[in-house]
Amino acid sequence: MNHNTLTRKQLTIKSSIATIPGYTTMKPKSIDTKLLLLNFNQGIFFGYNWAVLGPYLRALGYSGLVFGVLGGISILFSSISTILAGIISDLKDSKIVLVLGTMLYSMVFILFYIPSLLTLLSAYILLGIANGFLMTGLDVYTSRVGKDETLHYTFSYVRSAMSFGGAIGSFMGWLPIFISVEISRDLISSYRDAFLFLLILSITNIIASLKLRGLHGILTSNKKASLRKIFSLKGLGRFYYIVITSILIGLGAAMSIHNISYYFAAKYNVTSGEIGSIFGLQQLIMAIIMIKLPNIADKYGGPLRTYLLTTIFSIPLLIAMTIVNNYFVASTLYLIRSILMNVSSPLYTAFALSLVPRDKRGIATSILNLSSRIPTGIGRAIGGWLLDIDYELPLRITALLYSISLAFLASCFKDYLRRKY
Repeated sequence: MNHNTLTRKQLTIKSSIATIPGYTTMKPKSIDTKLLLLNFNQGIFFGYNWAVLGPYLRALGYSGLVFGVLGGISILFSSISTILAGIISDLKDSKIVLVLGTMLYSMVFILFYIPSLLTLLSAYILLGIANGFLMTGLDVYTSRVGKDETLHYTFSYVRSAMSFGGAIGSFMGWLPIFISVEISRDLISSYRDAFLFLLILSITNIIASLKLRGLHGILTSNKKASLRKIFSLKGLGRFYYIVITSILIGLGAAMSIHNISYYFAAKYNVTSGEIGSIFGLQQLIMAIIMIKLPNIADKYGGPLRTYLLTTIFSIPLLIAMTIVNNYFVASTLYLIRSILMNVSSPLYTAFALSLVPRDKRGIATSILNLSSRIPTGIGRAIGGWLLDIDYELPLRITALLYSISLAFLASCFKDYLRRKY
């Protein structure tokens, strides 16, 4: 008998074993490299903006309130585009959403290059619209490109690519400092020069999005019937508990974490280089952990339990940040806290969308993103205002909101937490 040939009985056993969660054949066979490239580049842009925009606006002389309000406006416009992105994804194709998002995002860097308040406002508005299209489009495309059984693997690998990009983008926070020192340019001009470099890189995202394969929606000749099906919220079930959780987490994160670069710049007088290094290290560690995270989830209780365990331990570290006055200590606490809070986010997204039928994942993703973006828009403005009063107050409020949201999530899905994997 040929040892490379399996008998029918052996094939049956192999097939049965493959259905066990965590078994290696449960992993997706492959993921589109163009999708990974999109996420990688988007991570670079996100990481750089996160590290640089706070110090950039502070260098231009704008207050924490202005920084918070601009961020809030961006989030509100993101909310509008998120709804449109979900509808287009379900009716037509999430590829269309991604192409539009990448094109709009490239224009943002041109506007950031011009440091007037009007152009900065325009940049933040366009950034919000582009983010709404891109983040919704990426989530919907990812949720449909593979099998539901391996969704937590697919999301983890895709988000890992984004985190690797985020690490590079964050370390690029040193780029304006390098330009300033080596070419003897003032720091503000160096920030502007770096935006032009990202503009060139953004063109590769446009090309990658155009080459994605289409994933058609449910649009039929009867457009009214198609729209009714999209907007019918039947079948979403306990997905609404996820929405409430996201509202609380989004509000908490917006009040402090979304303004953290300004917080560090104002309290410790650090530049985008130091801030970018911390965020870059966070993204790099997360990217590595995310690759193994689905296996860990399968082994230790499933996606939801793994998400809750990691995020709960982040809250004490958030509080600890408010009682120290040393940048090295505070940034180390922030680094560990952020990894614990965010590393399991692909599991959370995969779990949330697994509760929803595939043909409704566009509108469900819009609702999920909207549930965090609307309170985020409000929270950033409030958090920026509170920063001008007391640096630590936004962090303490965030810790409280996180505690409430995670307790609520655990109470709503007790049956999932009891399941054996």
